Amino acid sequence: MLEAMRLGPLQQHFRSRLRKRTSWAIVLVFAALFTGLQFVMVPAGVQLRHPGALANALLMPLLISFSYGFLSPLPWRWSGDDRSRPAFGRGLVQALVFNAVVIIALVILSWFLVRNASLKAEALGLAQGHKVSFQAVLGLNLLVGTPMMTILGAIISFSVISEEEKAAAEARLEEAQWVLLRGQLSPHVLFNSLNALAELVRQDPVTAEQAILDLSELYRALLRHGDRARAPLAEERALVQRFLAVEGLRLGDRLKVLWDWDAGLDPAEAPPFLIQPLVENALKHGIAPHPEGGTLEISARRHNGGLVLRVSNTGRGLGLVPGAGVGLSNLEARLRLAYGVGATLHLRTEGPRTVATVELPSLEMRR
Repeated sequence: MLEAMRLGPLQQHFRSRLRKRTSWAIVLVFAALFTGLQFVMVPAGVQLRHPGALANALLMPLLISFSYGFLSPLPWRWSGDDRSRPAFGRGLVQALVFNAVVIIALVILSWFLVRNASLKAEALGLAQGHKVSFQAVLGLNLLVGTPMMTILGAIISFSVISEEEKAAAEARLEEAQWVLLRGQLSPHVLFNSLNALAELVRQDPVTAEQAILDLSELYRALLRHGDRARAPLAEERALVQRFLAVEGLRLGDRLKVLWDWDAGLDPAEAPPFLIQPLVENALKHGIAPHPEGGTLEISARRHNGGLVLRVSNTGRGLGLVPGAGVGLSNLEARLRLAYGVGATLHLRTEGPRTVATVELPSLEMRR
């Protein structure tokens, strides 16, 4: 949602425009053109006869270009309430008054720099000896400059508002996708865990009772963990350990887990359920179907300013490819939202092992 254009957000909007290189480039190009045009129309000798005239020739084009490029859009954004822009009629009145005040200030400054009516006339390209009055200069600038600034300010402002509304709509769409994906994953984990417990109830009711209690704690943690777009990797590791504890009740000695985890990565933030779907996939399709079980290895390492997560397992060979199954397709979609196309998910075989690897280009999330 676009911010209301009270004074604080309006100042923030102005500062954000000042930080844009493209806007400055346009302003400086026009200032250079106006300066060059002024020296073409008025001989340099005229400017050099008076230091103030030279200062006027060099300074005023920059101030005028700055006013057109950065100041003229402001009255079109000031609503004073919860709207991102005023009604058109109010915006027009605000723009005319505001731009007139700016032009008056610029004319006063220019007149002060030149300080000579005859010289001012020459600086305007009039015949030598001709004199102009302050009122005439001010009237001409108000007549020409005010509507030009108002129109240009409206064009710039409406263009920026259109871009902001598009960005806000895209952000709302991405947030809706996050909500959908997070809501899809937690029930998926619970569903698979309940299927596993159904087998355990028949085999060992006492152990199954404990597993149900552990599953309750696991699901509570799943809800807390998945209720955010990002979470520290330390929490992800703790969640996976709890998940493996529940699965360990079912698999017993058939499951061996090895960790190779860089503890320095614990504070780094990433999308929730970054490792858990890979671990679940390894158990479901690799270790659990194998009569002798297998070994699960989980590693997290820094690489070229980014992160490499690796989950490998012995047991049955590769049974899935990315995109097949809720957990992995969900993970791929969330990686694209968080990091763009730079994040990758690979599933492959390395001899007797099945390896799932997530490579992140940076520890900073795009969203």
